[in-house]
Amino acid sequence: MSGLIGQHIPIERWFARFAVRVGGQLAWLTTCEQGRSLLFRYTSHFVILAVLIGAIGLVSTAKTTAAANGSTGRPANTRVLNTVTVSTSSGDENYNLMGQGGPIVVDQIVVAPQANPYTAIPSRERRGVLTYTVQAGDTLFGIAAQFGLRPESVLWANYDTLEDNPHLLKTGMDLLIPPVNGIVYTVVEGDTVESIAEAYKVTPDAIYVDGYEWNLLRPGEQPFAGASLIIPGGSREFKAWTISAAENAPKSSNFGDSGVPTARGNIGTCGAVSAGLQGSGSFIWPAPKHWVSGNNYAGWHPGIDIAAKSGDPIYASDNGVVIYAGWNSWGYGNLVVIDHANGWETWYAHNSEIYVGCGQNVYQGSVIAGAGSTGRSTGTHLHFETRFQGTLPNPFNVLPPP
Repeated sequence: MSGLIGQHIPIERWFARFAVRVGGQLAWLTTCEQGRSLLFRYTSHFVILAVLIGAIGLVSTAKTTAAANGSTGRPANTRVLNTVTVSTSSGDENYNLMGQGGPIVVDQIVVAPQANPYTAIPSRERRGVLTYTVQAGDTLFGIAAQFGLRPESVLWANYDTLEDNPHLLKTGMDLLIPPVNGIVYTVVEGDTVESIAEAYKVTPDAIYVDGYEWNLLRPGEQPFAGASLIIPGGSREFKAWTISAAENAPKSSNFGDSGVPTARGNIGTCGAVSAGLQGSGSFIWPAPKHWVSGNNYAGWHPGIDIAAKSGDPIYASDNGVVIYAGWNSWGYGNLVVIDHANGWETWYAHNSEIYVGCGQNVYQGSVIAGAGSTGRSTGTHLHFETRFQGTLPNPFNVLPPP
């Protein structure tokens, strides 16, 4: 035992001496000015060495990552966008744009564009006339807006179908949709570009120049009979339905055994009516409400749709005699027409019930019908028209302020 102890004494003395020496050095480094200066110098060297070692480690990591991505040192989200090689006329040597041989490799980070739900799609003119099938709930105004057209252009392109009457629009009907606002015209024998242009209030250039991509006519050329011409900017007068006893007299096929209409027809036509009360020349509102609830007055809609509830009283706007009372095939539904014997007529359409008959004299303010939604109507209202000597002026021009 004493031998072992004797062997451990020198080691313990060595540690003691080492601790004393280290402690003394630390004390010297931290207490004297020279020691603190030396300590700061050693610490600075250590920090610089640590930074260098860290940088070397990062470079090594980057190379490893690049190799794993199969690249040559470029980040994984880059790619070569372009290689430019310029050949000289003196030989086959290749020079880059800096005058040195070899290709130029341009690296650029690829940024994937994000989807933009508000991207504006530029509008382009269509190449010709389209065919559109009317869907449930469609209106003339809505169809025209869908194709960037004015409603009258759709009416003018479809006279054989709509006869200038938006009320004849119905589901399943095929309409011609022109590429621009104007007229679609079928050439007849004897027509010339000049005569067509004059009829539709444009210059021949509208057909030759503005309409060349559709009409394919060069200045001086004339269209053949049967050709369909597009006349940009063309216009014409509307052809409104009028009452004609000779053409619209009721036919027996329009009625069933009970006297109820079984087929569409203008069965409200009165035929010859003797003179009656003359109008005063001033008009009153024909319904209790004094505002528009549907279509306003326009060239393609020659009346106003006055707000009404089903069954609301409809009043005679002025004194006169009834010259039409009943169903109408032009989309007006149950229609009443009053002649005021001074050049004016007033029309009251879409009624649920009619309280007057042919040849009956009515006074201004008399209840002549109940409001409804018959005929080509999408909701209860009164379609009210004023006509003067064959024209269709705006009813707001003769009605008192609301």
